[in-house]
Amino acid sequence: MDFKKILHFSKYEPLMDENPQFIVDRIIKKLNSYSQKDYSEIIQRTYDFTRHAHDGIYRHSGEAYITHPIQVADILMDLKPDVASVQTAILHDVIEDTEYNYDDISGLFGEEVATLCQGLVKIKKVKYKGEDTQLETIKKTFLAMAQDLRVILIKIADRIHNMQTLVYHPKIEKQEKIALETMKIYVPVCKRLGLYQYQTVLENLCFKILDPESFEKVFQYFEKHVPSSKKDSEKGVAILTKLLEKEGITDFTVKGRLKSPYRVYEKMTKKYQSWDFNKVMDLLAFRVITKNISDCYSVLGIMHKHYTPLINKIKDYIAIPKFNGYKSIHTTVMGMFRLPTEIQIRTKEMDNVAEFGVAAHFAYSDKNGPIAVNKKQSEWIKNLQNLVKEYTEREEGASEKREEFKKKLNVDILNKSTFLYTPKGDIIEISRGGTVLDFAFAVHTDIGLRFKHAIVNGSIVPINYIPKTGDIVDIKTFRNKYTATKHWMEFVHSPSSKAKITRYLRQNERTYLIETAKQTVNKQLEKLKLPSLYSKEDQLSQYYTHKDLENKLLDIIDKKTSITHLIKSVYPNSIKDTTPDKGEKKKQKNKSQYQYQDIIIDDHRMANFSLCPECNPQHSEKIIAKVDRHGIKIHKTGCIAMQTIHFDKLLEAHWGNESENSYLLNISFQIDTNINIIEIFSIISGLNMEIETFKVEKKEREKTKFKIMHLTILATNPTKIQYMINSLKKFGNSVKVLSKKLV
Repeated sequence: MDFKKILHFSKYEPLMDENPQFIVDRIIKKLNSYSQKDYSEIIQRTYDFTRHAHDGIYRHSGEAYITHPIQVADILMDLKPDVASVQTAILHDVIEDTEYNYDDISGLFGEEVATLCQGLVKIKKVKYKGEDTQLETIKKTFLAMAQDLRVILIKIADRIHNMQTLVYHPKIEKQEKIALETMKIYVPVCKRLGLYQYQTVLENLCFKILDPESFEKVFQYFEKHVPSSKKDSEKGVAILTKLLEKEGITDFTVKGRLKSPYRVYEKMTKKYQSWDFNKVMDLLAFRVITKNISDCYSVLGIMHKHYTPLINKIKDYIAIPKFNGYKSIHTTVMGMFRLPTEIQIRTKEMDNVAEFGVAAHFAYSDKNGPIAVNKKQSEWIKNLQNLVKEYTEREEGASEKREEFKKKLNVDILNKSTFLYTPKGDIIEISRGGTVLDFAFAVHTDIGLRFKHAIVNGSIVPINYIPKTGDIVDIKTFRNKYTATKHWMEFVHSPSSKAKITRYLRQNERTYLIETAKQTVNKQLEKLKLPSLYSKEDQLSQYYTHKDLENKLLDIIDKKTSITHLIKSVYPNSIKDTTPDKGEKKKQKNKSQYQYQDIIIDDHRMANFSLCPECNPQHSEKIIAKVDRHGIKIHKTGCIAMQTIHFDKLLEAHWGNESENSYLLNISFQIDTNINIIEIFSIISGLNMEIETFKVEKKEREKTKFKIMHLTILATNPTKIQYMINSLKKFGNSVKVLSKKLV
């Protein structure tokens, strides 16, 4: 698109005319120019009715409301729409914003126009719960397209004019919200449909709202350099025209093109991370439009004969068209100007599709017949419309249909986000790659923190399971129990989820440690027959402030003071100061070691645990924590009690003066020959566990072939091992765990 046209759209000036008849006359002239019939009376009547319906209503820009629908129709004219589309563009807000309804429009202008207007109303009115309503907009837009593709073309034209006048909205946050929605939904939709002209306009209008400083910087550069660029463009057109005529090419056109300002900004910030405009080498490009495909390749040969091509910049989209039917040959050559120059070569038909994409299917020629587009694009349009017609929320196999729909649609925003359903049908958006735990936190922080397990499409899945768009996810939670641990950080993808877990851990660690110390102190108080902490008779809570007492309890956990010292500070005569004999000292030492060893469990310094009397772990020996109904017990990793334990009952544990432990798991599987071992490795690596060694043996029993795989896996979090084993259950009896031992 020409820079001046982009500038025209971005520098919108309100039309303070109560009756913009001159725009109506322009629309009528354009419509009649490619139609066999004279539609002057129909369009005039449609305009007069709409003007009357919106009479007395004004927009934020101060314009009479009628200027909006008539400007939308004028924007739409670039696509050579049929008369019903033009009428709908003019009438598109009547049903929603005035006293007239569907029956009124149908009676006055026909059922076809009324149906198109109703389709636009449905798109605008639909609202969905969840973090983001964008998927709903996309879905409803394309559902409307299933009935008639013209609805989406009119809707995009409507959005363009709304973006032009958005600067007049009094609330900046509203401007930014609409611009962001446009960039995330309408721009990708235009791209998918090949509506390059509309895509370029919307990108730059959004650019102006979302980053006004950068917008001004880029546009000032363009305004300053467009004259010189125009000279280069004219020079290039003359050079290429003369060259092709000399080589015998006939019936062709050469055009110069400036790169879109937003695309320049995007390239500079994302690729070059610099404001040096000289780094953008494809600022100027040329397009050669030929009469047939054979001439396209002849032109390519001529370009490479006279100029040096950059080999990695040659792209043949005629042989392999883009997903939306775009066809062209791109080459970048050296020698025309100081910088490399891009040249696009295509036929007139290809150029029409490149500019207007899927809309070319509905454009009209001088003979009032639809212009033929390439077979691939026509098939894509037909398949998409058929697919959307079959798409229903509640039908059997709806999830599979949704996945097929999104795959065919292939809109950029759907590649960046995953859209999931709650059992109630609400849509929740999580970032692509997010897990069911991310989903839980997206629903509500409390749901995430009390996560028990997830059910996706009726099946229980592991905590690190990555759902697909369209999945129905049901989160089961503990009723009165928070289960979040630091290891959950490995099972979430979203920064938001990680922040919520971190916040919870920080807030609750202090409370947990205070409660642990309080229980330990109360046991000692009970032995001394003294009142428990915070009871009515307790003198400790009366002597110390609430905050000071909590700090004293934390000091006990950190070994900065002792329980005895705390109690004696208020009850000085409660504990006798005697010096025990050697035997008593040893007994007390063992007892103290039994209850108050400096051990870190799952990143917490705890006092409420016991040591296994069977293996009696000693300082410097490798240990692990086991949780059961009696509390937490510390074992050696080789303890006999560890042989039959479930791994989800285990917690990492280490001595206070040592670093965090890692555990080696020796595990053996029997695997059917139809199972790809890489899938098992993928599950293990997905849990961030390292495979230290592996060995595979081929076996045969009763003419049945199978494999035995021995693995040694390194894991810092024992619970992950259970997640891994649970994940392998998806293979059924094809993968069996033969043995497992933690060392």
